[in-house]
Amino acid sequence: MSADLPVRSNLSIREAYKEFLNTERGILAYDQFKKILYGPDDSLVQTLNDTILRCLRPTFTDVVNVCDIGGGDGKRIKNILEFLHAKLALTFNLDFVEQSARLMHDFSVEGIASFTQTQRFQTLFEEADLRGGYDFIFFIHSIFAFQNRFVVDKALSLLNSRGSVIAVSNDHDSFLAGLKGLLDKGYNDSRFEIESFIDVLKERGIIFQRIPFQTKWSIHKDCLSQGVDAILDWLSLGRFKDLNENNKREISRYIAKNSLETAQRIIFVENEVIVLISQVA
Repeated sequence: MSADLPVRSNLSIREAYKEFLNTERGILAYDQFKKILYGPDDSLVQTLNDTILRCLRPTFTDVVNVCDIGGGDGKRIKNILEFLHAKLALTFNLDFVEQSARLMHDFSVEGIASFTQTQRFQTLFEEADLRGGYDFIFFIHSIFAFQNRFVVDKALSLLNSRGSVIAVSNDHDSFLAGLKGLLDKGYNDSRFEIESFIDVLKERGIIFQRIPFQTKWSIHKDCLSQGVDAILDWLSLGRFKDLNENNKREISRYIAKNSLETAQRIIFVENEVIVLISQVA
């Protein structure tokens, strides 16, 4: 597929996501976005590690069964497993699910192979034939690609009797949520966001914890245009430059209103949330 995406009308945002992540441009946008928001050491992983430790059984001697849904290039789950292995000497069975062929190609088990048995599933989560019995199921900024709300039921059915689901997303009223709302005009569907995920849990009577946290980042004024363009390229799935000038001006006003200017840098704050479903007593 070409690195440049065609302009499409009446396109499903889920199809656009899959299409974008099967281009070289999409992979680069994904990687650049993570670096801008979370830094080279990925601050999001550090936040997740603290949450995961609270879910571990008091005496965990068995192999830990893990499923990472929409795992991207796999760097985050690898960092998480490396941390847990170093701290607690745990070993793992990892089922890694990612719909993008390009990202799956980039996923390497180097660094975790000595303590992790890995199976790859290049498909949608809805279509993956997974073993179940998981101690942890992760959705790290990946729930928006769900086809419908019934995938929540599938995830819960795949846990073992003391397993946990950890879902991470921007909060419903966050800076990035507002940007996505502006950028998603023209699609014939919408993203499956965290409030929809929470609504399903409430409907099912599932007990969960909602753990808010903030991600703060800044862009030097000399690099502002480049940095903002990188964020918009990812969030728009490659469509930002094709928007009309009125849309672009509206987005520029939104960014200016929701950022703080200092002498040298522009500061941004993103409200994020971890939704934790833990069956550990």
